Amino acid sequence: MNDDLQRAAAANADAVVKRFFGPDGRLTTLPAKQSRQLAVYDLIAQRFIPGVRYTELEVNRELMAVYDDYVTLRRGLIDFGLMDRAGGQYWRSGGTVPIGVAEAGPTSAEPKLPSSARGAARREAILTAAAQLFAESGYAAVGMDDIGAAAGVTGPAIYRHFGAKASVLTAVFGRVIDAVTTEPDGDLGGEVEPAPAELLRRLVHTYAVAVSGRRRLMAVFIREVHHLPAEDRDLLVARQRALVRRWCTVLGEVHPEWDRERVRTAVHGAFGMLNSVGTFSSPLSDRELACQLGELAMTALQV
Repeated sequence: MNDDLQRAAAANADAVVKRFFGPDGRLTTLPAKQSRQLAVYDLIAQRFIPGVRYTELEVNRELMAVYDDYVTLRRGLIDFGLMDRAGGQYWRSGGTVPIGVAEAGPTSAEPKLPSSARGAARREAILTAAAQLFAESGYAAVGMDDIGAAAGVTGPAIYRHFGAKASVLTAVFGRVIDAVTTEPDGDLGGEVEPAPAELLRRLVHTYAVAVSGRRRLMAVFIREVHHLPAEDRDLLVARQRALVRRWCTVLGEVHPEWDRERVRTAVHGAFGMLNSVGTFSSPLSDRELACQLGELAMTALQV
């Protein structure tokens, strides 16, 4: 994580509390901008005590107290370098509280920024290299040594970040799901919830931009999803279903005269068209493709 992003996250900390957390302390929605996301995840990471090892069940329970989609929170804490995991255990590895020392008191100096920036950058390099190799050669033909060499991480060092190749694939797919499920948000100054038609338009635009800029990765997603471990595949399906429900709810508000099955069919049809970027080659630029797909999806949804 670069210093500019860390500083932006620190500057946004108070604002994100007001904008994205309810009076009960629960997260209402995840922001779209990365600096705001980091500020949110940093606040959530402070629920975990440095030096303490947690089971996945303990982590899930703690995160469910903050947000229903605990899987997204858990993945975000790891991706931002705020938590690490190995052997089924999780521990705090970064954040504004210095790791390995007591928490600062109210009169102490300004808190330090996340301390595991190099580890987060290395993890990002591994995922970027893996996504490219999987797209070029297929999952089965790529080994952990290949990924490590492409990312500049040699020997057993790659296993500090991922215990197996399937874990890398899970994380790569997680990035796709994160991109397409990010809720569009406005300025931190406070934006009134848009009308259903406008909200649906934003959701479609977010999705179209995400998949158009990840065409090769979408091809990997479609072709290699069966290689995921059963538990990870189940979590992926759960996130996909949550996204479908979200769209169905909004579309149902746009078309209150439509019955439930018509709404569901329209949403699945729109997703099928948007996901098709992984099945064909287009000479259009990412922006042009996103615009065309978005327009077609909105037409299919009759918005």
